Amino acid sequence: MTPEPIVQTTDLTKIYKTRRALDELTLRVEPGSRCVVLGHNGAGKSTLLEIIATLRVPTSGSVRVGGFDTVTQAREAGRLIGLAPQSNALDPLATPAEVLDFQAVALGLGRRQRTQRTRDLLDLFDLGEHRASRVATLSGGTRRKLDLAVALVAEPRLVILDEPTTGLDPLARLDFWAELTRLNQGGTTLLISTQDLHEADVLATDIAVLREGRLVAQGTPTSLKQRVGTRTLTLELTSEATAKALVAHSRIGFQADEEHGDRVRLSISEDPAALRDALDEIRDRTGDLTGLHLREPSLDDVFVALAAR
Repeated sequence: MTPEPIVQTTDLTKIYKTRRALDELTLRVEPGSRCVVLGHNGAGKSTLLEIIATLRVPTSGSVRVGGFDTVTQAREAGRLIGLAPQSNALDPLATPAEVLDFQAVALGLGRRQRTQRTRDLLDLFDLGEHRASRVATLSGGTRRKLDLAVALVAEPRLVILDEPTTGLDPLARLDFWAELTRLNQGGTTLLISTQDLHEADVLATDIAVLREGRLVAQGTPTSLKQRVGTRTLTLELTSEATAKALVAHSRIGFQADEEHGDRVRLSISEDPAALRDALDEIRDRTGDLTGLHLREPSLDDVFVALAAR
């Protein structure tokens, strides 16, 4: 039996005056997944996340989170959601311990629960040494960890993150990605909007591609890459004459490289036998070989093929 999705949108439409931000968008997010939403600026990513987070009301269609309608059962749906917005809204004069305690008060937790939850989250994100520091003095990566900790005070089943690592340096990004992966491994579903294709490739178990407010594709990173391209094997040879000879006598269909006369190319399917056949032919010509490159289709290819206007 297929488990109930943690998020289900059906024919979701949002219109601002004359602009249609979302257009009959139907999306399913599985529990325990890391679903990344990709799309160009204005594709509808932020609007989608805001509606799912109960911050906006759709013009038509519906959204259910954990089975609850985000309009008619907004309170029940909201209890399942933790939100880490793109812009940091933390009080710069507060300390991490105070920020977490304030959030727990807002959620109605008792004193003992607040104390325990604050301690647990400070420990979970290695924020203990910063518990008494002002937010304004923290690094960008540490503030982002605190954003995530605030989103988890209510122990949500779903955490929504909008551009989670914008402005972070490379090491801070790696650290934050590790935190997100660890959180997800504990059973929390992540719904992430990002324009960073490398981030999407690192984090996503599932990708939803938006274009002009519509969902144009959804699947695993691997399945989407296979949909838009194939693996390409390129051989660099000793001369253009050698390359032409290989093309003329190839058993498996090596083609000339249009940009480089001394190179040949071969598209390889996912069938392991195809790669074995290519390697067998290469083995026969190792004396003529000066270089070999295997290129896999990337999320850049997916974005250009599916998300571009």
